[in-house]
Amino acid sequence: MIDKVFFMWVLCVILAYNLKTKTMKKLLLSAIVSLFASVTFASTTNEDPTVVLFKTNKELSQLLNMPYSENILEKEELVKVSFTVNELHQLVVLQVNSNNSEIQTYVKQALNYKKLSSNELTVGKDYVFEVRFKN
Repeated sequence: MIDKVFFMWVLCVILAYNLKTKTMKKLLLSAIVSLFASVTFASTTNEDPTVVLFKTNKELSQLLNMPYSENILEKEELVKVSFTVNELHQLVVLQVNSNNSEIQTYVKQALNYKKLSSNELTVGKDYVFEVRFKN
């Protein structure tokens, strides 16, 4: 990506140098500046969605390690949980992706409004993780 941008920049500079009128040079240079501004903005807003938060993962595992009734599971189930962090740095469960209402209740009771000691999470940002429930 950077090689392509650099090549485009060099090409535009060569074109601007060869242009005869000052107006055309200014127009081309303003186009170059706006191009680089948009490329820089686009590259800085792209975050890696698969960042591993080791401390947070450990704490979530401990919170979800409370005993649950084995009768709620008919078979092993993988559940996707989405949550956010409020201004008080508490977890707020947004969604539990399971058809089993007892698992949904269990996850919400285990996580909702619990504070984590790790400071890896950003207030107001949504997070998703998976939990495997076994018999």
